[in-house]
Amino acid sequence: MNAEISDNPFLQALAVSGTMSIFMIGMAIGVMNILSSGISPMPSSVILLIFAVVFIVGSVFFEKRGADQIGALIGGCVVSLAATISIFSFFGGVDFVLKDGLSVLGWDRLVSALAICMIASMLLVKLLSYKMQAEYA
Repeated sequence: MNAEISDNPFLQALAVSGTMSIFMIGMAIGVMNILSSGISPMPSSVILLIFAVVFIVGSVFFEKRGADQIGALIGGCVVSLAATISIFSFFGGVDFVLKDGLSVLGWDRLVSALAICMIASMLLVKLLSYKMQAEYA
């Protein structure tokens, strides 16, 4: 049986939901790790570089979609801030896991968090696809 992800809607939904939920768990664990330890998982120069790259890409994206220059800059800043915080907190979670933090959490909590995040990510994907279809149809 040769099932490709692009052909099977069940595998697509499971792959998207699983990937998003792992990222969401990583972010949540990262925020807890960063707040409890007070140590940054990344150097500030890398954080600033991520912010700058996403800011430029976001500003160009909004400007190409018809936003004026100020709107494009504000949109790029908001997207860059959200992406930088997401990436920063995810790597905080990766740092926690690499330092044997999963034994502290326990597998039952991790599996429960994975299930909750999978449900939330599926709801988010369906909501966004519905909004996109309604707006661009």
